[in-house]
Amino acid sequence: MIEPSIQFLRNHTDEPTKQMLDHLVDRKRKFEKYKMKCFRTQFFTFVLIMGFIVYLYAFIIKPSGGQMDVVLHMIFDNEMHIFFILLIVAGYATAQYFKKKEDKAETEYHNLRCEVIRKSTELWPQPAQWQNRHEVFTMMKKEFDINLFHESK
Repeated sequence: MIEPSIQFLRNHTDEPTKQMLDHLVDRKRKFEKYKMKCFRTQFFTFVLIMGFIVYLYAFIIKPSGGQMDVVLHMIFDNEMHIFFILLIVAGYATAQYFKKKEDKAETEYHNLRCEVIRKSTELWPQPAQWQNRHEVFTMMKKEFDINLFHESK
């Protein structure tokens, strides 16, 4: 189903162009979704790392006087420490996974956005339609924060 604000552009563009613009909005949302998931997993992993470091310092390193053999023995002797280390590694791996997905979604979004910009002369060929193009681009910027005026990111 096409976005209502895009469907509302009755006299400004034809149906295939509306479909292309709707697809562009979908790609932007997919990119934003992966961007948010990546940020959340990175933040979660960072908080885990910081919490674990503070815990290690306060409850293991400081009481043991900084002796590395005692510190390592205390860390690897407790299953909860190993669990937290594995949780941190899993958080990092998940963040990397979402970062790859985010990069791929950004590339797809940017390529489609550039294609709309390059094909704008074909999509709005008549001089009277060229003004409609400007109104469509303004609406896309205002409603969906998609800049169709320039190809740069």
